[in-house]
Amino acid sequence: MTIRQRSRLTKPEDISAIREAIARFDPSASTTIVGADKAKVRDVFAPTAHSKALDPATTLVLGARGAGKSFWASVLYNQNTRQLAAELYPRLELYKLRVEIGFGGVGRAGVSKTVIDELVPQGEEKTTAGLFWQAVIAGAALGVTEPNQKHTPSDMLNRFTDPQDWVDAMAEVDDELTNRGETLLIVFDALDALSEDWGRLSGLIDALMRSVWELRGFNAIRAKLFMRPDQLSELTLRFVELPKLRSGAARLRWGQADLYGLMFARLAFDKEAGEAFRRFLVACGLGKPPEEQEKLRTWKLSSDETQQEKLFEAMAGNFMGSGPRKGKTFDWPYNHLSDGLGDVTPRSFLILMQNAAERSQSRDADALVLLPQTIRDGLREASKVRIEQLNTEYPWIKRVLQPLAGLRVPAEPQVFFDAWIENATVEAAVKIARKENALPPVPIGSTRKSNLPNRELDLAERLSKMGVLTSRPDGRYDMPDLFRIGAALLKKGGVTPKV
Repeated sequence: MTIRQRSRLTKPEDISAIREAIARFDPSASTTIVGADKAKVRDVFAPTAHSKALDPATTLVLGARGAGKSFWASVLYNQNTRQLAAELYPRLELYKLRVEIGFGGVGRAGVSKTVIDELVPQGEEKTTAGLFWQAVIAGAALGVTEPNQKHTPSDMLNRFTDPQDWVDAMAEVDDELTNRGETLLIVFDALDALSEDWGRLSGLIDALMRSVWELRGFNAIRAKLFMRPDQLSELTLRFVELPKLRSGAARLRWGQADLYGLMFARLAFDKEAGEAFRRFLVACGLGKPPEEQEKLRTWKLSSDETQQEKLFEAMAGNFMGSGPRKGKTFDWPYNHLSDGLGDVTPRSFLILMQNAAERSQSRDADALVLLPQTIRDGLREASKVRIEQLNTEYPWIKRVLQPLAGLRVPAEPQVFFDAWIENATVEAAVKIARKENALPPVPIGSTRKSNLPNRELDLAERLSKMGVLTSRPDGRYDMPDLFRIGAALLKKGGVTPKV
């Protein structure tokens, strides 16, 4: 008897419970470092490849939007999730950490944007931002030696007018931590929330990196910055040691096995559907999930793609159509959720699965948890959400994609250029960027000759760096399904962008 045949022995109410659990996923909501949306113990899943991101010795952590930067920042800061992470990553000795927030982008998460704007006036980033970040670091550190005192950035700026006083105070904290066998980790997350103006944002982050770099002289004081790769490449950072910082950075990447492992772990520890999922696994001959999350690292369904594929085929069938020509259900989501840079994020993956489960609830799914057609529908939703999220950072992106609706890809570059020229796209997008104080879609003041589609070529290159466009070996432009479907472009044999 095959696993698919065994799964048919599962009670319909168990199938329904598992489907409802997937439909309850809330992947589109952003995690915050503190507050109601902070990381929950039940949601912690620890891919082996993310060990470096949590290592206190790693200063810079890079991840695409939705890759889990704020989630891991929250895991490190909150004691219950940090304790679980310490058990999942025993080599890192996270139980020795004392974690403070430098900046988190929300209330009660380190210094606020209001305070930053007050103490680092617009246009004075070069002269005052460095001292400000030193004050923030001192305020976080002095809680070790002066636990009963308040240490606001304003107080710290007044207290440490002499740079040597700052060094001496930090050295005292460092010695105390060393004697205790502890390490202080100061976390900086949601750095894009420092300012809506990209010029000011560059100055603030540049100064922050310099201040963090200077902590190398201490034994037990560390800082960790969570950033998107595009921020690092697009901001005009002048920090001379940036190449060294970048070379030691951790990259939050999610492989196919990681994403399915995350999904199955959530089902295994779902309060309402955990027992139903356990019975489903047993019916499929795949054993039982671990009783405790600490055992996830040794559970085969956390990382063994062969076992994962067997389980998902029992849940969704073998193929996306009547045969293999349309693709295997297991590989199809990951292959269609990748951006042009090769990244697939948990947010997009879980949105697809959550939407597929919702749609399967209203259809006759027989013994399947997810129907292949609903998985296609889930991709449409993931694409739509991805563009909406991209629009919060690049408010011109919808205006740039709108003229491309109805084009069939792959297509010659001139097809894209003509659509943009006809709709005066570059000019409109630049105006939107100026109005919103956002990074412009093309370099302002391009020196290329005006009788060529230079601005349109600049725009295409910009979209390529963002992973929205790709260039084929024959020179034609293509667009990953993650963006193509939401932008209503067509592709032979591809998922149509209907709702």
